[in-house]
Amino acid sequence: MCVEIYVDIEKILQSRGMTLSQLSDKTGIDKGNLSRIKSKKPITFKTLNKIASALGEEDPMSLISVKVKIKQN
Repeated sequence: MCVEIYVDIEKILQSRGMTLSQLSDKTGIDKGNLSRIKSKKPITFKTLNKIASALGEEDPMSLISVKVKIKQN
């Protein structure tokens, strides 16, 4: 079993009707870094906090997505 924990930037953008550029402007996070995170790459808690603060999310954990993959032999 493999557990992936990530921030689903695409889901955030769609739910808020935003573009990656708008999120970048609002968070102060470089668009390239957001693109990297969008590709389900690791994110620091500092970056997660910036995104949550910019979006007015009181609970940064609400931005976390989890995917469980079961490996079959």
